[in-house]
Amino acid sequence: MSTSPTADDRPARHHSHAELIVILGLLAAIGPLSIDTYLPSLPAIAQELDASAALVAQSVSAYFFGLAAGQIVCGPLSDRYGRRPVLFVGLALYLVASVGCVLAPSVTILIAARAVQGLGAASTAAAGRAVIRDVWAGDRAAQAMSFVMMVMAFAPLLAPIIGGQIDVYFGWRAVFWLMLGFALLLVALVAIRLPETNGPERRAGVRVGATFRAYGHVLAGTRAWCYLLCGGLSYATMFGYITGSPFVYMQFFDISPQYFGLFFGLNVIGLVLGNWLNSRYVMRLGTRRLLGIGSAVSLLGARALLGCALAGTGVLVAVVITLFIAVGPVSMVGANAMAGLLNLYPHNAGAASALFGVSQFGFGALAGVLVGVLFTGTPLAMAEVMMIMALGSFVAWIGLLVWRNGPGSPSGKRTTNRDRERMPISR
Repeated sequence: MSTSPTADDRPARHHSHAELIVILGLLAAIGPLSIDTYLPSLPAIAQELDASAALVAQSVSAYFFGLAAGQIVCGPLSDRYGRRPVLFVGLALYLVASVGCVLAPSVTILIAARAVQGLGAASTAAAGRAVIRDVWAGDRAAQAMSFVMMVMAFAPLLAPIIGGQIDVYFGWRAVFWLMLGFALLLVALVAIRLPETNGPERRAGVRVGATFRAYGHVLAGTRAWCYLLCGGLSYATMFGYITGSPFVYMQFFDISPQYFGLFFGLNVIGLVLGNWLNSRYVMRLGTRRLLGIGSAVSLLGARALLGCALAGTGVLVAVVITLFIAVGPVSMVGANAMAGLLNLYPHNAGAASALFGVSQFGFGALAGVLVGVLFTGTPLAMAEVMMIMALGSFVAWIGLLVWRNGPGSPSGKRTTNRDRERMPISR
């Protein structure tokens, strides 16, 4: 039997898959950390900066818009110049914007700084996802993404609890110092422990202009649109909850900022559970089937939440349970939608990854704006927006069934790990 290294063995020469997943999980965690740590502070920010709840909520949407716009650039640039350089530049921008958030004298400056912060964080989202496609393929990519998201899930589980305590004892500006410190940690990890997975031999001949034209190539596929809409609208369901929940919990239900994180963490447990189920069953059931299951369950939860809001029951337990059902499957939907999209375009992983991020955070920002505009002090606006987004995600999954043999998948067959080898990590 040959003892020569296989494609599976080559990454282990320098870094184990487990270590790589942890690093990618921490990179992905900067997103929820940048959002969830300051959610308990939104009412305090509104009071100190003399702004309305709807206006302060736009600082959440501004971050999402920055993430969406940044990934348009970060994806192709990481295809051309490598994953690590893009990560370094993005994290540097994030650090500068974090200082701007700390010193913000008005809500307008805060919103602008948050948008720039999102631009910087876009590098971790676009380049990080592309690393997964560099190393894994097929359903293995979906499985790896589930593990990455499980590592990442500790951030939204702990972030609002930590943020609530920081807000009570040190004020909301200290929360942004925490973000700055975490970004410095990521810079060190990327510099010391993250290998370049898109080495010179992989990007030889790649031109930035051609990489940007890859957007058109991806968007020409009907099935690509289905994956983008299914995953993006599913995330928008969660972002509608993220934007509305601080005011629903802390103003409508009069929950203290110190305990907001406990209620928020219940839905994070649902996200972790969705990732665990996905990693366990994706190799058996396939990405498309689990994508449908996740979007259907999320839709049922959003519909139940809307029913509670329309009935005007105002029962905290009912809102918590229905939110758990609506938000929990989002991680399952996201992992499978992204893996499905990247499997269609293996040679344009950066561009496809960027478009997926634009879909996620673009629709997420839209959901946040709608919740802020429609908010009247009750859970109704949040429930309505979540219902619309969850329904759109489910309809997009149906589109995948209708266009089963669409562009990018001539046979319409599910790509498995047997169909292609994992790719090695290169220095």
